[in-house]
Amino acid sequence: MTNNKVILIGGAPGAGKTTLGSALAVRLGVTSLTIDDLVTAAIAVTTPETHPGLHAMRKGPHTEYYTNSSVEQLIADATLRHEGTWPMVRQVIRKYVSLRRGIVIDGWHMRPEWVAQLPRENVWTGWLVIDTAVLEARERQNDDFLEGSADPERMFANFMGRSLWYNNLIKEEASALKMNILHQDGNKSVDALCKIVLDSVVSENKNV
Repeated sequence: MTNNKVILIGGAPGAGKTTLGSALAVRLGVTSLTIDDLVTAAIAVTTPETHPGLHAMRKGPHTEYYTNSSVEQLIADATLRHEGTWPMVRQVIRKYVSLRRGIVIDGWHMRPEWVAQLPRENVWTGWLVIDTAVLEARERQNDDFLEGSADPERMFANFMGRSLWYNNLIKEEASALKMNILHQDGNKSVDALCKIVLDSVVSENKNV
């Protein structure tokens, strides 16, 4: 059985994790959850005082935030957001594992070292690591995101600096922990990535 698995897809912003997660959920006939939606809901019912980590990246219009913040500050804020989000994600994972119900969860709020502490039974994790040039080309096409910035090139460089930091972090941690890495070199279609994931899930099931 592959449709009772909790499948986690991590990856940098723009790597394609939500597209992959949705496609996997359709193929398996299970729920798809994007962590960004979970965070949006949590922010709506919390405050910076009660949950500072969740609100760490809410510092005015996104164009000003990414243009005027250093890469180091963006990384620090993202780390606080990830740490504030992980307990929610962990609880959802544990719920679906205990119920033995399938779900596909995607997001960049996960770290390999955190996921490695979860019970391995009934959880499959893949880290979508994307080539730098491919990620840059994808983000260059996102004109709406950069529109309104006083310095679009600076904004782009800062945003990419943070994305590449996370891309490298998950690659290094996942490799060290011998976890599944899904390498996106720009030539793999969603169908191809789905096949890689599902083949790996089936293989793991046979070895249990």
